[in-house]
Amino acid sequence: MTQIPIIQYLPLTRPRATARLARELARSGIMSILDLEDSAQDPFDIVVTRELKQEARNGLLRISEKRDWPGSTQIYVRINATNTDFFEEDVEAVVAASQNQMPITGVFLPKVETYEQVESLKSKLSAANRLLEIVPMIETVSGMRNVTEVLERDRTAHICPRVHYGHFDYCYDADMWPFPDPYHHKFWDIIIPLLEILALYNRTYIHTPFPFPENDQLFWSSCAHVTNIIPSLKVWACTLNAELSFSTPPKDPIPLSCSDPDFSEDALMDEARTISADFLDGRARKRSFGISRGRFVPPHQFLTAQRYLKAYEADER
Repeated sequence: MTQIPIIQYLPLTRPRATARLARELARSGIMSILDLEDSAQDPFDIVVTRELKQEARNGLLRISEKRDWPGSTQIYVRINATNTDFFEEDVEAVVAASQNQMPITGVFLPKVETYEQVESLKSKLSAANRLLEIVPMIETVSGMRNVTEVLERDRTAHICPRVHYGHFDYCYDADMWPFPDPYHHKFWDIIIPLLEILALYNRTYIHTPFPFPENDQLFWSSCAHVTNIIPSLKVWACTLNAELSFSTPPKDPIPLSCSDPDFSEDALMDEARTISADFLDGRARKRSFGISRGRFVPPHQFLTAQRYLKAYEADER
């Protein structure tokens, strides 16, 4: 198959290791997203979250002091959403890092629902020493509904050459249980309308982070599936771990086979309980995510599982 560009999320709370891996990825033509958002949080403790956010911003500034980046390096930074307490300081950190000559290509902006959010970020990034891309992240029901309006208003300015879909946040916002996986029909039912819009506006589609870190066969099959839906669409694949990023694409990936999850009450309850327990086990190891049956479990999935269980218990009463 044709090599699809890959971009990998990296945390900023361990800047030395992250800088080393970002350089290694760059030497292999793999892009990086340095993360100030989800990987720097404690969903149960705002005080700890504030500490982690500051640690991540400090990590970005430490990395920006490096001067030995490969010439082909492409680094993006994911900041926090415009309506959070962390947005302004995140932008200041990005501007400072760019002024340190760090090769930042652009900024991923979470939960975009209006073009005003994009324009606000553009104005604040004007202090950087280069023109930075803005990558709107479509992660809410309103964002999905308004993406055409956002791109129509950006038709001339072309501030947003790419759009990133965030599946975990979208499912959380839509109160969807269970979260569809890449081998479920519902997963593609959500995404295909967005692909059609991006093709119409000639924007690059950045696929949602792949949730199965050890399943390179499913990863490459789902990548091929995206490109098969609209062959003319420019597509980037997104990963959460280096092993997947460095995996070799097969010449002929196995066609993706989709099914539907078991929607029986017992199955949904079991899924919610398993996800909750596995997330908490991962959290006990001081991570911002869990692993459940070979799948990354972000806080959004845990919180939605908890919401489902509480609703079920309320109905039982």
